[in-house]
Amino acid sequence: MASQLILPTIFWLIGFYLMWSIPSFAEKDQVGDGSAPDGWPSVSVIVPARNEEQRIPRLLRSLADQTRGPDEIIVVDDCSSDHTARVARSMGAAVLRGKVLPSGWTGKPWACWQGVQHATGRILVFLDADTWLEQDGLARIVEEHRRKGGLLGVQPYHVTCKPYEQLSAFFNMILMASTNAFTPHGESLPPVVAFGACLVCSREDYLAVGGHQHEAVRGVVLEDIALARIFRAQGFPVSARGGRGAVSFRMYPQGLAQLIEGWSKSFASGAFSIRFAFLVLNVAWVAGFFSASIAPLEAFLAPGSSHIVVAALFHCLYALQMWWVLRRIGRFRKWAIVFFPVPLFFFGIVMLRSVILIHVLRRVTWRGRSIETTGRGAAR
Repeated sequence: MASQLILPTIFWLIGFYLMWSIPSFAEKDQVGDGSAPDGWPSVSVIVPARNEEQRIPRLLRSLADQTRGPDEIIVVDDCSSDHTARVARSMGAAVLRGKVLPSGWTGKPWACWQGVQHATGRILVFLDADTWLEQDGLARIVEEHRRKGGLLGVQPYHVTCKPYEQLSAFFNMILMASTNAFTPHGESLPPVVAFGACLVCSREDYLAVGGHQHEAVRGVVLEDIALARIFRAQGFPVSARGGRGAVSFRMYPQGLAQLIEGWSKSFASGAFSIRFAFLVLNVAWVAGFFSASIAPLEAFLAPGSSHIVVAALFHCLYALQMWWVLRRIGRFRKWAIVFFPVPLFFFGIVMLRSVILIHVLRRVTWRGRSIETTGRGAAR
């Protein structure tokens, strides 16, 4: 009996190690007032956008409401078939009509690189079109970059609305845990990714490392991992924070099919791009959740079983740990935590699909584009 409890307990404790502390912007700390010797830097916000007419208005409204706004907002219209460009222009953004995607590039890096060519700010803030900022969110993010330098990645606080969006719970948890940025080691262990939904760096550093045009970045789906890698390789710091209190997003609002396609296009690539030790730890943590999901049913079905209480206890412990993690990274419903086997098994199925698409079929689809991969998310 005791031996059967050892592994589930170890796997449960791994979760606390991986998600020990998630620095965010929730604390209302003082935002820099521009009194530094070089003053407050000029800021360019670059938004790569493809068919985002429904989502981009919220972002642009939030940018207009900032206590310290950007010097310019550049929306790069990535060959949209809807009214993204017209909507963005009507809301005061400078709209850059993206050129046709060249061979060897994926859409987002190409759009970001074009935006930088037209940007004039000292600080570059790349924001996905489905994000939005708190009233002083931009100032907080820029101030954090002023303190840290290099490349700052901020994972937006995930706001969910519809029941199917709860199925993203484990993807969010594993995405954050796999960065190795939130362990008790703190900043002594640099993150392996830089959260592509919200990236901040100086124009000088960006051009010094090659930015999105770098051969290791321009052809990949997970450009945030590639950018973090080249920044570190050239001696620049890379840091990561949770977005609570500064920046939020709502992922895949167009339905279950979009959610499946979105997570499938990249998750398997990301899993094999992290440090091996953390891959093992994440696998163990997920295995613990699967064990806690199945154990109560096994104990209930086994005639004369005396383990039902222990199995139920572990189920509750894992659910409590899930609540402890999710409340810091997103707004998820209580039922998704109580009935965590539902999003858990969904995670397993979509992860398997992602592995097949990326490592077997070598092709993924996103935003109406078919992208051929090399097994690590890079376009051929």
